[in-house]
Amino acid sequence: MQQQIQWRSGYGGPLVLWQAIRWCYRRLAPWGLLSLVLAVPAVAADEPAAPDPVSPILSAPLPADGESAQGFRRAIAGAAAADLAAQPRSELEFRVAPLPRAELELRVADALSFLQRVATALSDLVIEFERMERAGVVVDDELEAQLLRRGGLIYQFRNELAVRTTILIDAAEAKGADLGESRTYVTVVTNVDLPAPELDKRRSAEEDAARLLIRRVREEPPVHERLAPWTVPTSELVRELQPLRLSQLEERVDAWLQILQREVRKRIRMDIALGKTSGQGGKEVIAKLATEQQQIINATVDRLQAALEVFAKRGGDTSVARQYIANATGQSIDLSDPTVFYAQAKAWALSPSGGQKLALNFGKFLAILLVFWLVSRIVGGLVGAAVRRLPDTSSLLLDFLVGGSRRAIMLIGLLVAVSALGINITPLAAAIGAAGLVIGLALQGTLSNFASGMLILLYRPFDVGDVVNAGGVFGKVQTMTLVSTRILTFDNQVNWVPNDSIWNNVITNATALKTRRVDMVFGIGYGDNISTAQSIIEEVVTSHPKVLPEPVPTIRVNELGDNSVNFVVRPWARTSDYWDVYWDLMRAVKERFDAAGINIPFPQRDLHLSGPVEVVVSGARPAADSGLAGTGVRGAVRTAEAPSSAGSTSEPGPGPKADGEDDEES
Repeated sequence: MQQQIQWRSGYGGPLVLWQAIRWCYRRLAPWGLLSLVLAVPAVAADEPAAPDPVSPILSAPLPADGESAQGFRRAIAGAAAADLAAQPRSELEFRVAPLPRAELELRVADALSFLQRVATALSDLVIEFERMERAGVVVDDELEAQLLRRGGLIYQFRNELAVRTTILIDAAEAKGADLGESRTYVTVVTNVDLPAPELDKRRSAEEDAARLLIRRVREEPPVHERLAPWTVPTSELVRELQPLRLSQLEERVDAWLQILQREVRKRIRMDIALGKTSGQGGKEVIAKLATEQQQIINATVDRLQAALEVFAKRGGDTSVARQYIANATGQSIDLSDPTVFYAQAKAWALSPSGGQKLALNFGKFLAILLVFWLVSRIVGGLVGAAVRRLPDTSSLLLDFLVGGSRRAIMLIGLLVAVSALGINITPLAAAIGAAGLVIGLALQGTLSNFASGMLILLYRPFDVGDVVNAGGVFGKVQTMTLVSTRILTFDNQVNWVPNDSIWNNVITNATALKTRRVDMVFGIGYGDNISTAQSIIEEVVTSHPKVLPEPVPTIRVNELGDNSVNFVVRPWARTSDYWDVYWDLMRAVKERFDAAGINIPFPQRDLHLSGPVEVVVSGARPAADSGLAGTGVRGAVRTAEAPSSAGSTSEPGPGPKADGEDDEES
């Protein structure tokens, strides 16, 4: 550089230059200063141009499909930055744990420089995109794909460095370092996203963003190779495993088993440390860490189970892996030491996936049941309103539809609420379906009652409140289910009658119609006046306020009975007034007959003997002098010798009269 300055200034060597400067300063200060000013641009013109910051980014080797991006990362930010980003997170946490604060602060400074270098490379690439757009450079699809892929690799590189830098900052702050400014820098740098470049005006911004996102996803490593594979959604893992062959799936399952084994080993070491810790505070901290590690194990088991299901569908044997999961992933509880048990219980209760999750799930369970209960009430009301609009709606059908809709909604709500507790209801539903056939065969009688109940609801032979004689029971219908009908008898007994017994027998509905005929019979003696008796009955019937004028009551002489002349009286009344009319007319007719002197005969019998009657008194006096009439003296009746009215040649022997028989009843 000094030689260039000498030749540009027109002098031969350093000594001449120095003498010239002294002379200019002493003699020609203004002119000397002017010459120096003019010489500076010449020197600057010969400076080598600054290297293009994008050139190492564009020259970095892109990894092929399935290869690691370490070479690309080394070209962008150096070997140390690439090694730091590739270091597993769990290993880094263990490595920095024993380091002192000063060493950690130096490592944080190095990580921040790496992060700054990668973030700068990302910004340079974005700036290059904008320059190309402003210059109107036509970019073909191949170059565009290359640029986008490089941007995605740098973006992922930056995020992984940010995660590891945060781990170092956490470890340093735990030992007393004040790195709040560094943490803020990491947060701000990682919030800058890689924009979707508008390289092709024919595409919309949404298409560019979608293409960029697709390329980012392509560059992501497999789930089991990521830093925290248990945080990846299970659905994403299943989609990743879908195109793999059986041998490849077996390798993935083995990789997940290794991850699970590693995480279980960490938890077991924590359990061992928990048993060796003496202080209560230390036990609570270790128990909390063990609980968090158990959450990682549970999440890993969920993803491994998903991989095993895909593997089993392809014909793989999953018995060994499932047996390992069942035997190795559980967390033991130490009941021998109360302090350890208390620490474990407290850590589980305060864990987001332990007690808090259980409480949240139980709250969801109650909330879902409440919501479905409200929905069932609303739907039941709507169903009831719709059914009531139908003509001739049965109350039994109304109750059945309203109650059935509510129960169906509550059953669905119960299943949803149980699933919210974290219980898998798929095996339960399968068990219910498998047991349906067995239950159906065991409950043939119940199914028969069910079918009869459906027929009763369909044809409606009776309704709630009707007085029926069904299944041998006479009473008022109260309620009905699909299996039985509840009938309340008039002596206040409740009878549950099977629907099959009701439907397969005669059903008499006494209150099905609004009006009913009251059938009564009145008898008078043969010596009474028929016209007078009929007039009295007609007057009593027509004057009763509850007797309907139409149809006209029927009052006729119906029978010449053994003891009386019988009238049939058949007035009509409302069904609800049946017994009032019956009882009132029966009393009124009896009172009017008594007032008119009309006899209502009771049953009587006439004895016809074959000859004269001989009365024999048990005392000493003869029958003629005894005066038996009305004396109540006991005696015997003998008949004289005479042939019987039936033509019998045998002679009836004497004998006492049967008890309770009178010679003549009137």
